[in-house]
Amino acid sequence: MKLYLQILAFYLMSVAPTWAADVLLVQSYHKEYGWDESYIRGLESTLGDDVTLHTFEMDTKRLPRSQFDAQADKALALYQKISPEVVVLGDDNALSHMLPRLRNKDIDIVFLGINSNPRRLMAKYAGTARVTGVLERPLFARSMKEMSELLGKDQMKVKILFDAGTTATIATDHITNQYEDLKQQLGIDVTIENHRLFSSWKNSVEQSDDYDAIVVGLYQIIRNESDKVVDANKVLSWTNENSETPLFGFWDFSVGKGQTAGGVVLFGESQGIQAGKYVNRVLAGEEASEISVIHGKKGRAIYSATEFERWGLTPPTHWRNID
Repeated sequence: MKLYLQILAFYLMSVAPTWAADVLLVQSYHKEYGWDESYIRGLESTLGDDVTLHTFEMDTKRLPRSQFDAQADKALALYQKISPEVVVLGDDNALSHMLPRLRNKDIDIVFLGINSNPRRLMAKYAGTARVTGVLERPLFARSMKEMSELLGKDQMKVKILFDAGTTATIATDHITNQYEDLKQQLGIDVTIENHRLFSSWKNSVEQSDDYDAIVVGLYQIIRNESDKVVDANKVLSWTNENSETPLFGFWDFSVGKGQTAGGVVLFGESQGIQAGKYVNRVLAGEEASEISVIHGKKGRAIYSATEFERWGLTPPTHWRNID
């Protein structure tokens, strides 16, 4: 019996990992940004206790584009220092700058929050690295349908506002393409704008009286006349205080008291959870390239009771109050 137990113990030790896995997350943005904070929470809640999550912030919402390559080089240096089992790339800038640097490494890559078509990059930078991940797409069609029903309008004019960053530009193209396909079916007149300057953003908000709704997309890299990034909270609070038109959002971090009133929104946490599940599968022995790229799970309809009361709106029963 003693010999049997020794053999069994040896076998269990041979098949169970006896080391902690290292995972490197390269963020396009920064940890204080609501989207990053949310998806990191999802990642951390999904990864096992034996996984150490290292992070690098490229900070591309606050730094000028001229510094993006230098930030990617720093991320690569950290990768070389850590030698992680898996690299997670958060959002489009991390993917577009890190995939060329990691393409010929013996590494599994899981991306999340990607608005662009990753297959183009994966084909362009084909190499040794194995890649999969989770796509992020603003829920345009469902959002417009829900807003139309909420506002009680068969015909509706909607203005959608974005900043002029990489992710915003890609999201704008995606929405524009959907709108062209669906505008007759939806019965909605949509104007989509990208703004670089806060002054331009303000003018657009103040000139929206003939619209039924404004959807606030991304607003994190709006700049002032001195070309400095305006604090995102200031952009959103100013918009809330000065808009004469009900405000809605595409992302959860824009909804709340003093912000937008609600919407069918994407949650960073759900993207982080799905990416975390993919990381776990890789650590269990699967190759990333054998795991299908998927769209993130559908968003949820949420609202701020305070903001709905301000605009005289009655929330549908399936919308969740977050106040």
